[in-house]
Amino acid sequence: MRVHRQMELRYGTIDENVKKRSVQDVILHERQRIPVSKGGLPSGVTSVPVVSGEKRAGELAVIAAVNDLAAQGIRTTEFFPTILLPAGTQEEFLRSLMKQICRTAFSMGIDVREGRTEVTDFVRRPVVIGTASGIPFFTAIREKDNKIQNCRGMDIVMAGFAGLEGTFILATEYEEELTDRFSGSLLYRIQKAETELCIAEAAERAFFAGAGPMVSLAGGGILAGLWELCKKTGCGMEVDLPLIPVLQETIEITEYFGIDPYALQSGGGLLIAARDGESLVRTLTECGLYSVRIGRLTGAKDKILRNGEEIRHLDRPGSDSLTKQCRSGK
Repeated sequence: MRVHRQMELRYGTIDENVKKRSVQDVILHERQRIPVSKGGLPSGVTSVPVVSGEKRAGELAVIAAVNDLAAQGIRTTEFFPTILLPAGTQEEFLRSLMKQICRTAFSMGIDVREGRTEVTDFVRRPVVIGTASGIPFFTAIREKDNKIQNCRGMDIVMAGFAGLEGTFILATEYEEELTDRFSGSLLYRIQKAETELCIAEAAERAFFAGAGPMVSLAGGGILAGLWELCKKTGCGMEVDLPLIPVLQETIEITEYFGIDPYALQSGGGLLIAARDGESLVRTLTECGLYSVRIGRLTGAKDKILRNGEEIRHLDRPGSDSLTKQCRSGK
């Protein structure tokens, strides 16, 4: 077994020796362990930054990029990481991060290409910017007309759970602190939720079922996602807040940290506009994917959230709860 000595990375772009042993060699080694078949020519590109979840940043960066493309009807085939590291980072951390990226991507049939890595004073935590490309779910993906007259009256279906990714990150980053507060079974449920964070299958199933526009839920959470769906379709909305699925574990952990679960990163969640929401829910349920109809798109511009008799209008969401949590340094 090869043992790597600890070495602090220098400022600026990593040198060629570090790049070879901790980036290129890791990609080559992991690609040999988990062969990846080549897809067709890429026809879609996305770039998603991951600035939280330091312990699982590599894994989350791959999933976030895959989810973003999936919501556009594109299956990811290649992943290009750009990594920004704070001063004082050890080379072993970079090597571990690259292994995380490669193992996550290769297990999903996605190839990893060498990106750029740099040490800089401009970040306090590791930042992974995942750029990904892919090919459509269909040979010739159908055109979606997102004009208001086509989406007005569509149901809004949510697959997954609000705040799941953020809860997963909190349970991972603050495991020792939370272990003193909560039962092991509660934390175990959330820490094992990584298998639920990718929405590629749900998006592909929805496309084949004839769904309309979709939005992957990540930064900003479910409220930001609803705002984005309205913007994307040119519609207003009426949503029943109690129908939005939230795990009890998320409620308890967010209460402990004093943050809003509806503004918490919700990777693993997907908003789908559908002509027949109940039919789509049945289709996804048959595939073992949890989903629920939470409201509908309207011809008005109002974005209405109902909570029993209480009605409020959705304002433009700000930064997500987890970003605020990281800034506060709790």
